[in-house]
Amino acid sequence: MTLPQPPKLPNAPKIPDPSKATEGFKIPGLNSADILTDVTEAPHRLHALAQAGAAQTIAVVDIDGGEDDWDKPLSEEHPRPVVLVHGTFGNRGYTWTSATPLLRENGYRVFKLDYGQHINPVIFGLGDIKKSAQQLSDFVDKVLSRTGAEKVDLVGFSQGGMMPRWYIGALGGASKVHKYIGISPSHHGVTAQGLMNLARQIPLAKEVLEKGAVGEVIPAWPQLQHDHEFQRELADLGETVEGIHYTVIATKYDDVVTPYESCALTETEGHHITNIILQDIDPEDHTPHVSMPYNQTVLKEVLKALAD
Repeated sequence: MTLPQPPKLPNAPKIPDPSKATEGFKIPGLNSADILTDVTEAPHRLHALAQAGAAQTIAVVDIDGGEDDWDKPLSEEHPRPVVLVHGTFGNRGYTWTSATPLLRENGYRVFKLDYGQHINPVIFGLGDIKKSAQQLSDFVDKVLSRTGAEKVDLVGFSQGGMMPRWYIGALGGASKVHKYIGISPSHHGVTAQGLMNLARQIPLAKEVLEKGAVGEVIPAWPQLQHDHEFQRELADLGETVEGIHYTVIATKYDDVVTPYESCALTETEGHHITNIILQDIDPEDHTPHVSMPYNQTVLKEVLKALAD
């Protein structure tokens, strides 16, 4: 089974009052509309929190793992560089501690960027999304220039799955991307509650919110919400373009991009689009949003999509 066509998101609360940016800041596991879901999913959300924290530690100590493959030649088997794009509150290090070694073991050359820096020096994906897309554009140009490749393959998580669509549709990226793979991408925006759920599960994110007005500390915050003008502009560009092979991997237990069906890209005649639900592969897998870049089943699907 594949993801159904993306529905319209329900009405969402507006941006929190700046003076109450962290009001109701609940512990992971108390983020759902019903108590039963809270109880059953709490262990999985706590596990996601532990994974994110452990990944940050690995990224700090694994210096070689954090380096890009600038000096390694591309192979005939894999002639395109793989560019990894983190999400909101992410960075090029901890988001990809599982994906980077796996891709390298399978012969890919990996390149990761930090984008959307705004005030905070450690976590990214906070700045204006259009400016972030320009940073991605500049980075891809650098990768193509250094490697001699004609195109790249993009793998993005969360905002990093949605933001490249602005690069592709508005900044000339369509001619430079061969494959796009989105892991729990926020293609149709998220709710304010979804963003708060994300912040609760990312180390240091709570501290960022506590610094002041959300819109000043995180310019991307309002843009990420489904009813913002940016989301309408993004939709006007079209979800996909001909020639790029798109793959989306979603989880039914996503507690940030809700409903999870909104991750999907609309299937369009003549376009290459594959929407995958993690639970169609492993029905017992309860992985929430934050854990998706570390999930081995997800990463195997990434490898399959890159190899097809």
